[in-house]
Amino acid sequence: MMSFGRSTRPSGEISAVRLAIVQTLVIAPIGLQLPFMPLWFATVGLTAPAIAAIQATTPVARFLSNLVIPSIADRTGRTGILIAVCALGMALAMTALGFARDFWPIYALMILSAFAQGPMPPLADSLVLRETRRRVLTREPALDYGVVRGAGSLSCLALMIIGGWLVGLFPPQATPFLVAAVMGCAIPALIALSPPAEAPARVGDGEERAPKIERPLLLALVIATAMIVQASHADIYAFGSIGFRTLGFDNRTIGLLWAVSVVAEIAFFMLIGRRLGGADSAFRFLIAGAGVGVLRWTLMAFATHPLALVGLQLLHAGSFAATHLGAVYAIGRLAGERRRAQGQGWASGANALGIAGVKLACGHLWERFGAYSYLAMAALALVAFVLALWATFLDRSYPQTSDDGGYTSDPS
Repeated sequence: MMSFGRSTRPSGEISAVRLAIVQTLVIAPIGLQLPFMPLWFATVGLTAPAIAAIQATTPVARFLSNLVIPSIADRTGRTGILIAVCALGMALAMTALGFARDFWPIYALMILSAFAQGPMPPLADSLVLRETRRRVLTREPALDYGVVRGAGSLSCLALMIIGGWLVGLFPPQATPFLVAAVMGCAIPALIALSPPAEAPARVGDGEERAPKIERPLLLALVIATAMIVQASHADIYAFGSIGFRTLGFDNRTIGLLWAVSVVAEIAFFMLIGRRLGGADSAFRFLIAGAGVGVLRWTLMAFATHPLALVGLQLLHAGSFAATHLGAVYAIGRLAGERRRAQGQGWASGANALGIAGVKLACGHLWERFGAYSYLAMAALALVAFVLALWATFLDRSYPQTSDDGGYTSDPS
């Protein structure tokens, strides 16, 4: 279990509280962006295809920035300061966005904001993983990654809950300024909490090349399954809030509907996933995530009652969290010890590009079919469900060996 105490801290230790606060500051703005930025796009007069074009391009910007910024962190060891620099860039871009009203300035500023924001969560994660590995090597009490990461999701949840009230205090055009303010207020704390620079890793002359992946087809199936399930969320990410507004819900209700999905996500990551088998259930999580996606999106096409929508938002625990957890565990095993970070990078890139492409299509689908466009998302999840079954069959038909890596449950 993770300890929040300060007694007899070994040299180089980063406290769990410090890491949790960094996660909180980095993820908090998403609690305003996800429910309320699509409403701002509609307020300034953007059409559904225009909104979809923005929503489709920003994941690509995040993907590209993740190819550049983390490598700088690896070379310099100044991960914490880079998080603060990215936060400053995002705050400036969102401030400028508040003054924009035409498509092309909005489009350009959203890309700049996404480019700055994209590396912040993985950089914050890298700080947690660095401390987790350090404690394992020094045989100190384990750091519970789930609890630290859960602090970030809780901050997102808090802003979703109060976001409707907060947005309602200001004119509808003020949403980008509020996001900029949240990020701007975090910058001094991020600088103050930044851990000391670490020595960048160096590869010795005798370092062996990473071994070839033993089962590339199975790894590709896992990545494709996760990509398609996560991409099936594109419709609700881009137009969910607009759809809720069409049903007559106010900002507070819309914020609460989004908050319900985050509560479900937190519960799965921090409580449910381990009790259902943790890493040993990787392929079952993938099957369940895709199957829940089929159910969720099919019913979303027809749901109008608030309680029905609450129930469907709770299914986010399956369609998002179970899929994510299953993919992380399976890729960690299949990519091998020497390629685990690279394997997660492949999955992250695939998810970003997949959701970008589907978001672009969602603009035209939503404009023509409205909420019935969720049926197309259900079809995507069904494809992923078939791929998950295929991957499970291949995994079970392959003899396990000691070199395969196996699944390793989370330390407790």
